[in-house]
This record gives sequence, C-alpha cells and structure tokens, in this order.
Amino acid sequence: MGTVTIALKTQEITSKKRYQPESGPISGLITGLERGKGGLRSLTVETVRGTFEARLAKDLREGLAAELDEGMAVRLWLRVKGSKIKAQLVVPLEAKQVVYTGSREACIWVCTSKSCCRKGGTELLKSLKKAAEENPEVQVKQCGCLGACKKGPSLKMRGDKKVYQVSPGAAPDWLSAALNRN
Repeated sequence: MGTVTIALKTQEITSKKRYQPESGPISGLITGLERGKGGLRSLTVETVRGTFEARLAKDLREGLAAELDEGMAVRLWLRVKGSKIKAQLVVPLEAKQVVYTGSREACIWVCTSKSCCRKGGTELLKSLKKAAEENPEVQVKQCGCLGACKKGPSLKMRGDKKVYQVSPGAAPDWLSAALNRN
C-alpha cells in the first residue's frame, strides 16, 4: 500500500509591526489572549498588514473565553476611536466548518449575537440548556453570529450545515432531533 500525502493550504502571515486598523470587519490570527476577572478582556490579532490589540466588548467576554485559543483564525468587527480599538463581534472562522471528530455526542450551537438575542436567542439558549440537563449526551453551547441575522434566533446542529430559525418553546423538539441524528 502506497503513502498518501495531504497538502493543506495555509495563509502565511509575516508582518510583526503594530498598526492601527480601520473600523469594520477584518480577519487575522489570534497571537495573544488577555484574561481578567470577567473573562477574556482583549485579543492580540496578527494580520497581513500588522499586529494590533483589540479590547472585547463587555457582552462578548464571558462567552468567548472558552471558545478562543491562540493560533485560531477569526473575523472581527471593530470600532476604532482614536487609539482605542474595540471588538464589537468576534467570529471564529472554524465555527462555520463542520468537522467530524469521531464523537457521538450531539451538540447544538445557539447564536448569541445582538440581533438573535433581541429576537429571543438568550431565552432559546436557556430553554435548551434546561432541557439538556436531562440528556447528558447533548451539549448546548453559545456561539457568535451564524449568518442568519434576519431570521433569528438561530441554531446549528453538529453534522448539519444548515442554520435554523427556532423559537424558545421548541427546545425539546430540537433536543430530540439532535439525539436522533447520532
């Protein structure tokens, strides 16, 4: 049997200089994380143009603390005022990819971006977590924007590329659906 070689396409980032980004979306690699009492406080992000540090908006700190690691590719939406850089939204680029890890455990991700939370995303997350207490084989996690802001609140299940609009009252049905997929 022959040897199989798999080539992965990666983005090479070489600039280490500091620079001031503009407000709006930007992509890069996390090279540093600063943690504090309330969770993750700021990120050091390296892009092809240079490196910068962005403080996280308070509503993002707790949720992103467990989701982000150094070396992870992210897309950030920034607000820049003078020399202050604030990340209003951080989306790990890996979050939109479906990767089978061999785990048979069901997982549901619920969008907790501002748009979805205004439409009931927080209530959906709470009701799913409450229903999942009885089913330890189902994980319920919060995540950043899933790209269906107009529909919201949104969720995504492991093994499925679709993003679904779900009302908080439908939580038990979605737990059943997640269990039946495995």
